[in-house]
Amino acid sequence: MIKETLKIFSQNVRKNTTLMNTILENSKNNMDIILVQEPPKSLIRRVPSHTDPIGDPIYDTPNYPDWILFIRQDPAQENYARVVTYVNKKLLKMRFTLRLDIINHQDVNVLAFHSGQHINYIINVYSDDNQSALHFLNQNIIDLNNTVVMTGNFNIRDNDWDPNYPHHSVYTEDLLTLAESLGLDLSPPINPGPTRFADNSRDTNSVIDLAFINPNNSGFGQHSLHSELRRPSDHVPLIIEVSINETNIDNSFWSISKDSEEEKNFIKAITDNTLTLDTSNITSRENLEAIVQ
Repeated sequence: MIKETLKIFSQNVRKNTTLMNTILENSKNNMDIILVQEPPKSLIRRVPSHTDPIGDPIYDTPNYPDWILFIRQDPAQENYARVVTYVNKKLLKMRFTLRLDIINHQDVNVLAFHSGQHINYIINVYSDDNQSALHFLNQNIIDLNNTVVMTGNFNIRDNDWDPNYPHHSVYTEDLLTLAESLGLDLSPPINPGPTRFADNSRDTNSVIDLAFINPNNSGFGQHSLHSELRRPSDHVPLIIEVSINETNIDNSFWSISKDSEEEKNFIKAITDNTLTLDTSNITSRENLEAIVQ
């Protein structure tokens, strides 16, 4: 099968395990990639500790048989990943990798994948109220001109993308400069609206989950917001579809049915050929390799 687009689901799940498992199950047949901000974590065991009499905790994030989980591992609880990425196993041939050699931070995933003859990148971001991820990216980002999309929960309110908010953020210029350095621009959704719903009467709904896409990509300005899928999180999922270079991801293979006539003939052929091998002069590895070739 020739792959020409990637369909991406992105949401801050607010550490909710039930929601995370629901997304993984419901998306396995219609999504290629899931980008998660504030994923859930579960205590799986404790290990001996010099400082804690009951042992240091080891945490893990939900895994699923249809998905490959990419997560930055750090045993310290305070450094546990606040972004994780899932890639559908149907895309194994695209050789996705988490590039910790480029960015090694608990709030950022830089995912590389092969598309045609090119290596491309997807960036998953959670930037907290202190803008830790944004500061880190601006100080450490390198040339990633083949970035397809950067998306996530940026926690920046600004009139540039939220007409109901009358102010500009001091962080907006840094964010837009970062996006521009990656060849990306802010992509407006086809159905604008809040991406975070206030959970108390003092706050207002806001737009803080954003998508930055190459303006020459057919997916620019085409992503959608899905408030009907958000609960129990207060963040709205973004569904993004971006074009990539044509890639053959056909994972089909030939097999012989068990206990069939073909299997019997295959085993007999191997046995007969093995019995004819001359093993009288195996004196070195090179001799052995020459015999079995």
